[in-house]
Amino acid sequence: MDAPLLLGVEIGGTKFQLGLGRGDGRLMALERRAVEPAHGASGILSRIPEILDSLLGRVGVTREAIDAVGIGFGGPVDAARGIVTRSHQVPGWDEFPLADWARQTLGMSRIVIHNDADTAGLGECRFGAGVGLSPVLYITVGSGIGGGLIIDGQIYRGAGAGALEIGHLWVIDRSTSDLDVVKLEDIASGWAIGATARRYAESHRTGGRDDWLVLKLAGGDPSRIDAALVAEAARQGDREAHFLMSKAVYAMARGLNQAVTLVAPRRIILGGGVSRSGEDLWLDPIRAQLDILVFPPFRGTFDLVPTALGDEVIVHGALALARDAAEADAREPMR
Repeated sequence: MDAPLLLGVEIGGTKFQLGLGRGDGRLMALERRAVEPAHGASGILSRIPEILDSLLGRVGVTREAIDAVGIGFGGPVDAARGIVTRSHQVPGWDEFPLADWARQTLGMSRIVIHNDADTAGLGECRFGAGVGLSPVLYITVGSGIGGGLIIDGQIYRGAGAGALEIGHLWVIDRSTSDLDVVKLEDIASGWAIGATARRYAESHRTGGRDDWLVLKLAGGDPSRIDAALVAEAARQGDREAHFLMSKAVYAMARGLNQAVTLVAPRRIILGGGVSRSGEDLWLDPIRAQLDILVFPPFRGTFDLVPTALGDEVIVHGALALARDAAEADAREPMR
């Protein structure tokens, strides 16, 4: 007999995804859409029902076939109440009752919601780079920076509001003469790298210079500059672009050092869009800096690897959440 059909949902700052599966590490169908922040939360919510029906049509079932829904949300959540606390990238999510919305709009009763980094970490530990290891620290570096700690295959949420929000650690920005102290997310996230590069581009243009490689890659339009273009320019040898990536690398290593000192993970998994910058620009330099900074007795007790599940990691984690919820309810009458 097949395991129940499950729905996994990712709602992020730049994209949202819906996937169908059985919580076994395989996807039966997946749909991905870009987020338009100007349209707010309602812009995402209004599209979910039609995308879901499209998915269901592809596998030949109706909504009634779905046993449970897992949602990984890009921001802090109250998992116990199924409420989104807020989004740092998209307006309209403050104190939003997402679980109730899903029950009423999608017609499904079994809904579980967690932060996206927690959800992704769970996915990696069940099906990806963290299988068989504990504790595992998962970090996603995309439009923001989130973290999740998985212990013995379960999400650790501290006192209940969440844990390992590494993007909000304070680190030193050594690129300025004043040695500014900033949040890790404000220097090493994809959004921060892109915003700094756009400021650089505008200063180049103000100074009569339009020859900066990053600006050329953006077709001369500073508004098109993002972290991916900065990474590409750095790979082509542009010194300023390499400096911007190095700033993020150093800050990331500082943040990870604090996390390692506190929780001593067996493995660190780096995911998110910025982590696709590659081993040479991102992972290897972070490993080298972290090895210098780390508390000496912990050196060699952990490793740092990329995500194994790629862009679908949060959907896989959401399906794992849904399967856990379905199995817990199935055991309920036996207590």
